[in-house]
Amino acid sequence: MAFSLLNEEERYLSAHIADLQRLSVKSGVPRFSAFLNEREAVVAKNAVKGSPCFYGGYDGAARVVCGFTEQTYAEELSPCDVFPIVALTFTFRARDVLSHRDFLGAILSLEIKRELVGDILISEGYAVVFVHETAAELVGALDKIGRVGVSCERGVTRPVPQQQTQRIDTTVSSLRLDCIVSAAVNTSRERSASLIKSGMVNADFSPCLNVSAEVRENTVISVRGSGRYRLSQIIGETRKGRIRIVIEKYI
Repeated sequence: MAFSLLNEEERYLSAHIADLQRLSVKSGVPRFSAFLNEREAVVAKNAVKGSPCFYGGYDGAARVVCGFTEQTYAEELSPCDVFPIVALTFTFRARDVLSHRDFLGAILSLEIKRELVGDILISEGYAVVFVHETAAELVGALDKIGRVGVSCERGVTRPVPQQQTQRIDTTVSSLRLDCIVSAAVNTSRERSASLIKSGMVNADFSPCLNVSAEVRENTVISVRGSGRYRLSQIIGETRKGRIRIVIEKYI
């Protein structure tokens, strides 16, 4: 990823991650970032030599912490023993419906910075929230989310809810980025091309301004204001030469 593609905040993050690695190597003490979103994790990965560790509290987390740890830690302890991440399980009445936005709003109302909050996973009657250890006590004291009463236990005491997706079966004329974006967000090729050229589209969490870039299977596409999608399957061609694909929309 070219350095020139980074905005000011990303350049600052890149320098910060490089400093964490340098300090960890110099002192022999593990160093960790705050929570990073998918794009920030790409920036962090490209900021340093080697492969830093990323962990968000469970396998497949979207928001992760970047860590630089001693080899002995990696060998003897699991990430959950080393990374400064705490899981909190909130339970509430099954008939009450709470959303990701409800939980995030309640947490941020405590004047906790967004980067101290990881994934918030919602299921019927409970939610699992991952936070930085410095915020765990304050977040764990929440007894209401909006008007709904909740109780909190430290740790993952229920099955981790799975990311929900909506399947979209469709056809496209080609695997160009503008075609895939058009199919995903149900808009015209001209509109999708405009979104791409204006920097509103990320492919695998990095900006892509090339409307004709080829999209491969399992590529994750983010469209600002619309959501996140994955080209989960390329099935084959129709009799008219169009390409049958399956897109998953994260909901």
